[in-house]
Parts: sequence; structure tokens; C-alpha cells
Amino acid sequence: MVKHAAEVHRPVLLTSRGRGVAVMQSLADYEQAAEERAFMRAVVAGLADLDAGREVSLSEAKARFGLE
Repeated sequence: MVKHAAEVHRPVLLTSRGRGVAVMQSLADYEQAAEERAFMRAVVAGLADLDAGREVSLSEAKARFGLE
């Protein structure tokens, strides 16, 4: 089952008595999905900051970080 999950790059639903009890996926697929979720959370947070008016100009950001 582990080999199958790694080959098809899809989660495998594990059941007990006909009911889903767990999901198994390869570590590489899990880590990629976790990175994608973190990226999407950061995008949503950035969009919320823009909507709330929490933004700075590029020149101000550069000045804060000591760039140019």
C-alpha cells in the first residue's frame, strides 16, 4: 500500500468495517501539500492586509530593510 500511494501520488483511504478511519500518503506528497497550504495561507493573509490598508510602498520597505 505504501508503494502504491507513492506511485500514484494520491492519498489512500484506510477503512475499518467499511468506514474511513485514516488516510495514508507518501511523505513527499504530504510535505508538498503542507508547503502549498502554508503558501496559500500567506497569500490570504497578504490580501487581508491589503483590504485593511496595512501596506507600505516599495521604497519604504527597502528603507526598513536597509536596501538601496
